[in-house]
Amino acid sequence: MNTEFLQLCRRGVDLVAEFQGCSEQELIEAGASQLLAAQLARLQHTYFGRTSNSRKQRLACEAARSRGHDLAVLESIESFAHRVKDTNRSWDLRLELCRAEAHLIPAIAKKRLKQLNPAKRPSHGVRYTRRPDGPHTISITADPTDIADIKGVLASVDKENPLAAAKQVILEGNPGALPAVHTNVIITLDQLDRITVGQGDDIMLQLSNGARMSGAQLVARTLAQRGYVSLVHPEHGAVNLYRTERMASWKQRMLARAEHPICAWPGCSTPADDAQVHHLTAWAAGGPTNQENLVTLCAHHNAVNQDDDSRPTARGRMVRIEGRIAWIPPWSGNPRFIPSPAHSPRPTRSSA
Repeated sequence: MNTEFLQLCRRGVDLVAEFQGCSEQELIEAGASQLLAAQLARLQHTYFGRTSNSRKQRLACEAARSRGHDLAVLESIESFAHRVKDTNRSWDLRLELCRAEAHLIPAIAKKRLKQLNPAKRPSHGVRYTRRPDGPHTISITADPTDIADIKGVLASVDKENPLAAAKQVILEGNPGALPAVHTNVIITLDQLDRITVGQGDDIMLQLSNGARMSGAQLVARTLAQRGYVSLVHPEHGAVNLYRTERMASWKQRMLARAEHPICAWPGCSTPADDAQVHHLTAWAAGGPTNQENLVTLCAHHNAVNQDDDSRPTARGRMVRIEGRIAWIPPWSGNPRFIPSPAHSPRPTRSSA
């Protein structure tokens, strides 16, 4: 095996330095492929070209050389650094990644990019997408309560076919029925005290259909005759079936939704009304159907959760620790506790 090319690539920034000032076309004329020429031209411009961040440029070169980063690693670093629009912050990220061990770069970069490029909050409105040879799309962005109401009206017209329902409501004038608050409203006892005496304007309540409303809105809006309000103990479940039945009872489902009004998996936003009840210790492994062994998960995360330690899914698993739901990563690491309106924030332990 001829390892000369591999050894050249391992030289990283030192190899790039040899092509300072060369254009992509000059590299191609010298015998480089178009792909390699473009790669070398980009890297030499970044690490040895003129920049207002010359100090960070020099430190990045020194760090990349010290770490022994080859061309492939440098390209990986650039793929992340170029996602930051601000030049100074882009150099900060590049320098941090050059100083990192190669196998840690993707994880570090993804974490930093979330901080440097926070998700843009979508603006309210109606958007149309037109395709020359395919179906068109209408998308609506609005407050969660409005979206839940729209979904409820469509379901009142045709629960199985929302598109047909939308046509009836919009084109044929079928008004449908605005849904009463017939979902699970999660209220802590201190919030209930304030709402009942008319001080609920600043209290935001989570509903298990994905919506949120203030305490004042809850009072002002007519509740269904059989609406449901759950008062949740911060640690103990209320109903246990143990091993008598696999499927959660209606009350258990309502209590699971009260504890987690949306799918408890980190980052998921599926409303509990559209989710499933998951056994933390799998039924097949002897897990009981009691409240402490149940949690709300959407169908997807219910399926990918690691139920069997001998058959890892590389997606992690949900557990309950000291009464609270947490996600355990598939790699080594601390549990990530999932916020719940049924629990107060975890107290900070004193060092005394």
